[in-house]
Amino acid sequence: MDSRLAAGVIIALIIGVAVGYGASYARGPATATVTVTRPTTTTVTSMSTVTRSSTYTTTATYTATTTAPCKAEYNVRLAYKPGIGLYLVDKDGRTLYFFAKDYDGKSKCYGACAEKWPIFYVEDVKPSPGLSKSDFGVIVREDGSRQATYKGWPLYYFAGDKKPGDVNGDGVKGVWFVAKPDYTVMVAVKEGLGMYLVTDRGMTLYFFAKDTGGKSSCYGACAEKWPVYSPNRLVIPSTLNITDFHFILRNDGKVQLVYKNRLLYLWVGDKAMGDTTGQGVKNVWFVALVSGQLP
Repeated sequence: MDSRLAAGVIIALIIGVAVGYGASYARGPATATVTVTRPTTTTVTSMSTVTRSSTYTTTATYTATTTAPCKAEYNVRLAYKPGIGLYLVDKDGRTLYFFAKDYDGKSKCYGACAEKWPIFYVEDVKPSPGLSKSDFGVIVREDGSRQATYKGWPLYYFAGDKKPGDVNGDGVKGVWFVAKPDYTVMVAVKEGLGMYLVTDRGMTLYFFAKDTGGKSSCYGACAEKWPVYSPNRLVIPSTLNITDFHFILRNDGKVQLVYKNRLLYLWVGDKAMGDTTGQGVKNVWFVALVSGQLP
């Protein structure tokens, strides 16, 4: 074989082997590898008097390693279940709950109660899309432990839930409810008052004794002190009956929510979750009892 031709062959083989090593790069631990094989052609031309060309084809393999974007590590997420709707779960899909007796944002569940309803706590809440970090908080319980809250309500698990997706604690004793992100009416239980209606953030709702026939008697200065409650949708705990609610259009053009034919109001005197300072005002304003009755 012509020495120059042989040298060309050697060079071609070296190029083929070198290309065969390919290029590899990575941007993280989770990788996806794509291998592309294509022919490369090397032409060696002899330098003899009679020009001869020999073509050698080698195979080059290029391997590129890329990384899929790392999935955010959410430790509070939204889940959905027919008949329930959207609700909060932890990173493993375990259901979280509210307790109606925590009307003021302080836990009332200790001892045997806490054994059945373990508290939920993470040091740094990382909510999934659809949830706002600003809605989460932390309380220090009477026993010194810490507990996460959502919209002021302490969060719990239920020992009766055995696997992700279980919602066996919803409605238990009429005071335990799955923690939904979109309640517009919630139930609270306060000693001396019983079971009554509140907003999603625990602000007390009221009835006005002077309202008759499902129509409001509170306008002008009255409505400034007792704003109408007018949520843009209706999401309620499972123990309440959706047919007990409806909306009316008031004479002032505002829309107002009605429960058991009694119009619902807020009270400007209430400043924090759990306040019920409007109870008994002028003997015509009363907390909106779940029973729908006036004292």
